[in-house]
Amino acid sequence: MSEPPRSFEKSDQVESGIPSRDPSSDGGHKETATQKPFYPAGATKAWLTVFGCFCIQFSTVASVNSFGVFEDFYVTEFLPSSSASRISWVIGLEIFLQLGLGVVGGRLSDMGYTRAVLATGSIIYLVSFFMLSLAKEDQYYQVILAQGVGMGIGVGLCYVPALVTAALHFPGRQAIAMGIVICSGSFGGGIFSIMINQLIQKHGFASAVRAAAYLALGLLAIGNFLITVPPRPPKAATGETNLLYIPYVLTLVSGLLGQLGGLFPLFYIQLFADSHHLARGFVFYCVAAMSFSTAFGRVIPSYFADKYGSIGTYIVCGFTNGTYNLPNSNFSTLICFFLAGCAFIMFGAKSPGGLIVFCIFYGFFFGSTTSLFTPVITALMPSEADRGKLVGVAMAPVALASLFGSPIGGRVVGGNYDWWKGIVWTGVLLAAAASIQIIARHIHRKNKHNAGY
Repeated sequence: MSEPPRSFEKSDQVESGIPSRDPSSDGGHKETATQKPFYPAGATKAWLTVFGCFCIQFSTVASVNSFGVFEDFYVTEFLPSSSASRISWVIGLEIFLQLGLGVVGGRLSDMGYTRAVLATGSIIYLVSFFMLSLAKEDQYYQVILAQGVGMGIGVGLCYVPALVTAALHFPGRQAIAMGIVICSGSFGGGIFSIMINQLIQKHGFASAVRAAAYLALGLLAIGNFLITVPPRPPKAATGETNLLYIPYVLTLVSGLLGQLGGLFPLFYIQLFADSHHLARGFVFYCVAAMSFSTAFGRVIPSYFADKYGSIGTYIVCGFTNGTYNLPNSNFSTLICFFLAGCAFIMFGAKSPGGLIVFCIFYGFFFGSTTSLFTPVITALMPSEADRGKLVGVAMAPVALASLFGSPIGGRVVGGNYDWWKGIVWTGVLLAAAASIQIIARHIHRKNKHNAGY
């Protein structure tokens, strides 16, 4: 059995001013009546940084979360010679780079280059966004180079540094800070979806993309200006990190399976609804509703994660389990099963009422699991100095799943659109991901007990 990664001792925590954690928790932070929240760079700079990182994620991740609009437009009009499965490689590549480059962005952030890497990523993203507006009809290579490769690199360089920078301002209770930053991509996806969809109909593809790029330009400028990089604790104080720690490795496997199955409804729901002849305007706003409910799902559970523990709340949002003796066990037992269960609501999304119910519920619980994945990593591996590296490595398997998930989903349903196959594919993988995370949590708690934590 591998040993649990050690964080720095309580004496070090007191000297550094960082609130200590309840050793019986799984990553949540419980403040006593006499403790005050600790902000390494001050409360004002901490919350301005959260807002700045929110703007950065809002602008960049929005292109990923609004891809349902692009997918539908590419399939039906802009890229008529390309199949839905082939077009899905565009978003698969963009998400792969978004998460896969987390190792690079996170490591550079740990080395003290946070501002430089965020500025570089922002510039690459904006240039590529404007280049997408110059793409010609039925020129697949232009779209995949601009949107898949260029915008993917830009998002990838910004994603992990923005998360880690916000989290470092809130030692011991980082879930809510990360949840606020992550939810911005869903809000951005909803707003960009509405904006691009309306502008394409009125002014064409090129003008719609340029308008979205100008909005991103303004928000990225604000975001980069507002962030403050807090002082990091000395590496010696945080103890060693073990990337082969079994619960950490199992969590990476869980994240891979969850992403592999979970992306299918997000990127195919609009095509699913179109194939069932639902009103196009209604379908579009249902997709936007999914983005907004995903945003709320990324904030609300983060509040409970800081109170009761990230790991338990994460399991809750993916699968039901009642065997853990925690104050929030009933909450955990209820919510986690819902995500796998919500996938099967898609069977009833053939009607307007079923579609709106599915979009709201699935969006909320999928958003919950994606936002809590990073706090779970930091709960299992509490090193502050290496946080960028730990989060970046954790994003690598999720990136691989993102690259192949959407195209595989297209293959699963096939050219005849056998949607039941995709729904079962999603539900089974999400259930498997949650089950693996339950095992990881059990091993982690056992290791902590054996080590005397």
